[in-house]
Amino acid sequence: MAWTDQDSWLTSLFSPSWWTILLALTVCVALPILDHVFNYTSKAGKGATPTILLLGPSGSGKTSLISLLQRRSADPHVDQAASTRTSQVPATVSLVLPASVPLGSNKYRSDHDTSLQNAEKNGVKYEMIDTPGHGKLRLEHALAHIQKPAVRGIIFVADSSALDSSSSAVSQDTGSFLHDTLLALQKRKTAKATSKARADIPVLVAANKQDLFTALPQGAVRDRLQTEIERVRVSRSKGLTTVGKEDEEPDEHDTLAGGGDNKFSFQLLQDEYGIRVDVLGGAVRGEEAGKGVRKWEQWIGGLL
Repeated sequence: MAWTDQDSWLTSLFSPSWWTILLALTVCVALPILDHVFNYTSKAGKGATPTILLLGPSGSGKTSLISLLQRRSADPHVDQAASTRTSQVPATVSLVLPASVPLGSNKYRSDHDTSLQNAEKNGVKYEMIDTPGHGKLRLEHALAHIQKPAVRGIIFVADSSALDSSSSAVSQDTGSFLHDTLLALQKRKTAKATSKARADIPVLVAANKQDLFTALPQGAVRDRLQTEIERVRVSRSKGLTTVGKEDEEPDEHDTLAGGGDNKFSFQLLQDEYGIRVDVLGGAVRGEEAGKGVRKWEQWIGGLL
């Protein structure tokens, strides 16, 4: 039977029959349901576990923070970290965000989404990479992790009690390490385009040890770090210019926040390269142990 015949299947398909209308309605209803099941249910547990990279100088409190987050994974009311020792090698730790912490992905989900209901009951699993803070280990054992596709954000722990003087070794070392971290993110952002666009990696500066008398408040920590980073930026920019005299001008992307004349600030970095830096104070140990940790967890939740 030719397709042009009146009784052919193709002619019947386009005729106003009840079974044709029913088939069309079934397809229209089934496609969105199948799409939801495939994209939000079937793939929910197959992707890489979201990861937070933990950076900071030695003695800033990184390992104590991850110890506290481990304990809060089992009991969200815990405020005291366990005893720790200085990290010499990177360590990946599985954590659970307390169920009461809102997630950034919630706004894209239906109230009837099963994954949302599970998160509200059991919390969300994620991983954190604790890295050594010693200067000789930073490049290979800390900053190299920035290139991992699963990294959603970076928490940079700073000792706010040792930043009270711009001439202190801790202040200069912290500024230098944070400068290198942000520059690595900038180079990642400006690298040659690949087949898949890379997501932005925001940075949280966790101003730790806010319970100590000498600690700077989080606003002053922000100002001090920006000043220290500007000092490193200017010094290294001069070095690049000297080296480049014989050949060609250095690439502006080799200088943090570009090669302009503007003084460095976190806002400038965000405007030029889309790298967001937040500064939030807190304390992992001491008389005010656990203070501010909830805000750090909420920052993490915003990335999940």
